[in-house]
Amino acid sequence: MSISMSKTIREERLRWIFPIYKKEIKLVDVAKICPYSKRSLERWLTAYREGGEEALEPRSTRPKTNQNETPIHLKEKVLELRKEKKKCALKMHWELEKDGIYIHERTIGKIIKKEGLTRKYRTKKIQYKYIKDSLKKEL
Repeated sequence: MSISMSKTIREERLRWIFPIYKKEIKLVDVAKICPYSKRSLERWLTAYREGGEEALEPRSTRPKTNQNETPIHLKEKVLELRKEKKKCALKMHWELEKDGIYIHERTIGKIIKKEGLTRKYRTKKIQYKYIKDSLKKEL
């Protein structure tokens, strides 16, 4: 008899939950030998009863919204002002402050950058003089 190792998290959780679900063994007894907590086993068991094997798949704990995100109407106002007057973030910050809208200049700069409304600056071409000099000496 060979025991195969579980390949996914779902399989691992199912391996510990299934005997409890089939009422072959009690949850308390499994909790004594299981590397996971009793609370985790209870949670997985409930999830399995409600949603089957798919419910044992781990879910993201990442927040779905950002509380500190700039409201959309302010972003639209900043973009409209940028397209209209082509001012930098600091000048736009001053202008919006006069209207009673308080938004940090760095936030304005980030909004402009994200929308791709920043200026494209030319880069200076590098001229390699030492290559030309060495070629003249050889000839």
